[in-house]
Parts: sequence; structure tokens; C-alpha cells
Amino acid sequence: MTNQFSQTDINEISCRTISGQLAEWGIDFSQSRVAQLAPVQIQQLQTWINAGVEADEVYQAEFASLPDFMESELLEMKGELASLSREEIIEQALNACEAEVPLTDNPYLFDTTGWHVWRKAYCCWYHGESLDFLEELSTPESDSTHEETVLTVPQQLKSLIIRFNQAGDSLKQLRLKLKQTRQERNTSRKQLMQFLNQQYELTEEEFKEETVSITEPEAPSLNGLQWQQSEPAKQSSELSKPVSIIRIPVTGPETNRVEVYLQPTSEGNWRAGHFWSVESSCQAGRILRGRCQLDQRQATFLTDSAALINETLVLSRKLTCDSEIHAQIVDYLNLLEEYPGQLDLCCDCHQHWLSEDLNLSGSCPQCSND
Repeated sequence: MTNQFSQTDINEISCRTISGQLAEWGIDFSQSRVAQLAPVQIQQLQTWINAGVEADEVYQAEFASLPDFMESELLEMKGELASLSREEIIEQALNACEAEVPLTDNPYLFDTTGWHVWRKAYCCWYHGESLDFLEELSTPESDSTHEETVLTVPQQLKSLIIRFNQAGDSLKQLRLKLKQTRQERNTSRKQLMQFLNQQYELTEEEFKEETVSITEPEAPSLNGLQWQQSEPAKQSSELSKPVSIIRIPVTGPETNRVEVYLQPTSEGNWRAGHFWSVESSCQAGRILRGRCQLDQRQATFLTDSAALINETLVLSRKLTCDSEIHAQIVDYLNLLEEYPGQLDLCCDCHQHWLSEDLNLSGSCPQCSND
């Protein structure tokens, strides 16, 4: 019964054979690496190996050149660079031949002159041939190498100068694009700030113009909180009450704003509202907003501090879309609870400061410096 092998088995056997033959020559070219070669490259490699085996059997000094695709890899493999003189390399080859060292134990890389000199000296000594080729290899090659260096160095220098100039032009274009991009970004920020300021002004007008209609039953007070019924006569008087704006400091773009509004009622209590507009960090470029007008709050507080703390607590629950801003609001809430009655409002930036930090005009140190 005839054994039949699949094409995959044949390819695997071929790769294993090639890798094993290269290993005999001290070349670490694994089976998996051989399998990654193209079929044409595998065929070239097999042809080169066959020629090398035949040359080794008859101690032939030279055989076909190494395939181009292997040279770069063999440079990083086993072997030494031919740093010695030709006489020393030939002496090594003769000693190896006298010691019956295998011809395949050539210590130099396959693409260097040292490998060819070592092999040629070994084979000539093995066959008892003359070593006159050493004189033929010495002077002409050195002269030709010098001439090639003199011709190629100026060309390489010109090429480097051209590439340097091209890189300089590209760098100028990139700097110009970066400058234009920054200008466009600043323009967009200014337009966005103008839009937010307009929205802020409209919001303040709505707080002043809209009527308040709250009809909730009375309930016992809890932590300074009272539920009260509002009458139309009281609504008009409450609209004339001034609204205090407290801006909670948060990081991020200049457009990020978190504010609390406080307004006294006709009974001497306080109600609160808020407005926030932040750029979400989880979705770059998306701006999230929210607000609660003063007339939407049915709850009143005995003091403005209690109203501010409660409204800040509400904001800390809403602004969970950005962990950094949420943490800053919580820190601000802790600050309010740590210094009750000792915080005062800056008349310019509307942020809370310790009373001792404000000057006589009611401005904070930052606003005073500005």
C-alpha cells in the first residue's frame, strides 16, 4: 500500500531538511523561519545548500553566492567579523586543515572577505595547491576600496544635505500648521465663551422675570429645611430679592463652570438653584450641561450656608460624569462643612474664601492681584 503525503507534510519535511542542513554549518535558521519564506526563496535556499554540500564534499574553494534575502539575517547570527589580517586568517585556516577540523567550521560570517579567504586557504592547502592568491588579493582591493570611498563620500554628503533641507522645509510647514491650529482653537474658545456668557445672562434674566408658583403642604422643619406655601403676593416680592452667585472652582477648560444661586425669601429663609456646564472627559469634545432654577425649588432653608451646602450636595450627585470634577465638588463641600460661618464670598470671582483672606473691598488675593 503506497503512503500518500499531503502538501503540508511535504512542506514541513522540506523546511526541516533545510533547517537541519544549515545547522550543520553552524547557521541558526529555525524551521519556523524557513516556513515563513516565499516558495521562490525556499527554492533558492535549497539550490544554494545543494551547491554547498557538493563543494564541501570535494573541498571546493568557492561555490554559488549566498541568497540576498539571507545576508541581512546571517549578519546577526553566529560568527566573527574578519578583523584580523589576511596572513593571520590564512594561518588559522592552515592550522584547522592540519588538525582535520571540518571545513564547515568556518568561524567567520558568510558575507565577509574573511570567510572566503579562510575557505580558499583551507581548500588549497588540503589539495596541496599554491597560496599565491594572497598577493593577488592584497593591493588591488585596497586601491579600489580607496577610490570607491573617494567617489561615494561626496555623493552621500550631497544626499544628506538635500534630505536635511527637505526636513527643514517640512518642519517649517508643520510649525505653520501648528500656529494656525492654535489660532483656530483660541478663536473657537472665545466664541464658546461668548455663547456661554450670553446663556448665563439669559439665565439670570429668567431668574428675575419668571414667576414662582409653589403649592406644597407645610411640614416640620428638618436640618434648617422648611416646606412652605407661596402666595402670588409673596412671589412678586421674592423676585425683587437679590440673587447671590457662588462659583465652585473646578479644573479643566476655561469653559467649565459650576455655580450655585442663592436668594432670600420674604420670610427671611433661603432657596437655592444651580447651573453647570463641563466638558466630559470620557467623551472628548462633548459638553454636558444642567441647571435647576430658583423657582423650581420648593424647599427653603433657615440660613444661606444650609442652602449652599444642600445645593452643593445635589451637584455632587449629578456631576458623576467626570470623576475629577466630582472629587473637587466633594472637596468643596467638605470645606464648607469644616468652616461654617467663616467663609465669605469674593465680590469679583464669586468664589468662597476664608474671611481673613479677603481685603476691605471684599476681593480675594487672586482678584486683587489681577
